[in-house]
Amino acid sequence: MNSINSQDQQKNEQDAYEAMWQDSIPAIAWGTILLFFGVIFGYTLTISATVNGLLPYPVATLICGYLAFVSFTVVHDAGHGSIFRTGSALKPLESLLGWVSCIPLLLVPYRFFQKIHNRHHAFTNDPERDPDYFGGAKSWYGIVLNAMYIPFKYHWLAVTEFRHIKVFRDTYISTVIYLSLMFGSMVWTVMAGYGLELLSFALIPGAIAILILALFFDFFPHAPHKALGRYHDTRIFIGSWFNAILLGQNYHLIHHMYPRLPWYKYQEVFFKIEPFLKSVGAPVEDSYSPHLPDFLKSPNADRFQLEGQFANMLLTVSEIVRLTPSSVSISFKNPEGAPLNYRAGQYVTISKWINGLQESRCYSLCGNPDSGVLTIGVKATNGGVMSNYLNQKLSVGDSLLVQGPFGDFIFPNNGAVQTEEIVLIAGGSGITPILAIAEKALSSATIKSVHLIFTNQSIQQVMFLSRLEAMQKTHPQQFKVTHILSEQHNGWTGLTGRLNDEMLQDILEFDTQDWSQTVFYICGPEGLKTTVNKALKAQHIPENSIQIEQFISSITKPIGERHKVDIALSDGQKHTLLVASNQTVLEVAKVKGIEIPHACGVGTCGSCKIKVDSGNVATIPESIPGLQRGDQKNGYTLACQCRPLSSLQLSEGNG
Repeated sequence: MNSINSQDQQKNEQDAYEAMWQDSIPAIAWGTILLFFGVIFGYTLTISATVNGLLPYPVATLICGYLAFVSFTVVHDAGHGSIFRTGSALKPLESLLGWVSCIPLLLVPYRFFQKIHNRHHAFTNDPERDPDYFGGAKSWYGIVLNAMYIPFKYHWLAVTEFRHIKVFRDTYISTVIYLSLMFGSMVWTVMAGYGLELLSFALIPGAIAILILALFFDFFPHAPHKALGRYHDTRIFIGSWFNAILLGQNYHLIHHMYPRLPWYKYQEVFFKIEPFLKSVGAPVEDSYSPHLPDFLKSPNADRFQLEGQFANMLLTVSEIVRLTPSSVSISFKNPEGAPLNYRAGQYVTISKWINGLQESRCYSLCGNPDSGVLTIGVKATNGGVMSNYLNQKLSVGDSLLVQGPFGDFIFPNNGAVQTEEIVLIAGGSGITPILAIAEKALSSATIKSVHLIFTNQSIQQVMFLSRLEAMQKTHPQQFKVTHILSEQHNGWTGLTGRLNDEMLQDILEFDTQDWSQTVFYICGPEGLKTTVNKALKAQHIPENSIQIEQFISSITKPIGERHKVDIALSDGQKHTLLVASNQTVLEVAKVKGIEIPHACGVGTCGSCKIKVDSGNVATIPESIPGLQRGDQKNGYTLACQCRPLSSLQLSEGNG
């Protein structure tokens, strides 16, 4: 009870800290509006002084480069809806400010930037889904070239990998019009004899701005581009001068946590929530503080979270071992700091962008947690896109997105009876968590007997066979293995056939031995788990002594009444869903193949904002950064957070 109360208190404190950003949201972001007019005045003054001989062209070029960088901040705030609150009569001006301010950037149309930048927020540091990612660049010239390539990369992605995503297709017309006007204006300027002016006031400054933006919005804040956790995927570098020059982007983590804040409020919010950020190990740096690491020196950007309790980052493959013709073990290099803390039997989620889709699969950790080595075992299957990729195409040095550990199929299990002996029953690749449990149990002083029953199709398909044999030699009295093959095999003298109730009784000798104080761990195909579970219950084995691996479903199981939800999308499509109050509209829509525009799916980016035309929905906490205070009062919700309390009518709108 005390631990539950402690967890509730910690959650309440976290929500309280995270809701503080709402108090810093202005009704009108006057700082951004003043910045907009400052850019216009700066360009006017600089160009006028230069053409009248009062300012050298090279100096004017540098000034215009910085002004182009400053103009991006207006585009950025407008894209996040940070200038005017939802429901304001002035809201349409936001897009106007965004379109005008993107002119100095030459290649980045406002509406297109808005959509692709939302994707950066949703998938920060994911090399295959983050359009701003360039963590692979190592040399300074590689970094510079990658920075200059980013706007061209945006457009290439829009018509290739992202062409199936509606929000990008919707920007095609405005992008073509913008680029046509920009290039047409450049051609006219050159033909009119103002080539030097075009070069000095637009082209070179635009390139300077792109370089600064890529370095200080993308490369430096997110380096080393491995962490994906909300408090670790970017950093904070304290300093008033940096805050003034970079317009708040040295507090880039604050922007990622609360994208609806205008640029001049980042520092204010940082000092409000600084104790919380330090408690969760966020990368906070300061060259002038003896208590904080220097710029780019924080280890928290490249280590497992919460002192090694959780992984949500890119991990590099350090070793691949072929186990059978259709299976491999894959080991990962630990990042800086402590190794991952996990319990024997737990699993991680591995994600990879394959054939235009993000594939995610669960794989059990198959090593003794005491070893500090992170290893999974993977068996190729018919139609298994991820498993086949890991078996056939993965190489040492590649990186994979790893999240976890997860799962309650663990040893020792606090809910099970206290015992000196355990029985492990595995089928095929179900050996992976069982192997970790066996190794952990054999290293335990309290476990006297470990019996593994392992079923496979043939001897050639037995994963970790040599490792099991080595464990038997090391623990000849303590560890017993019973192999069962479903196929006849020349020279095989062991058990053959499918494991059934009768075979299990013969192996364990239920009639001659009391197994009521033994703990059973079962992992494998559903048929195997069902058969073994039924046989053990028939022998009156206590339920808490039967541990069965069950991976969690990707959709929340509905509880109670399911409400009718009618959705009208901006492209004219209308859909009807049935959604329970413990489910979200977005998760049910995704299962049904209905495309509601969204990015992060966790309430951060706000790109799935939708209007509640009628009906009641559960209140979304103020700590969720995708909605400003007042958005819900004005009838808006987020599809990824929307839990219906009655029948609903929803319509897509940007507020």
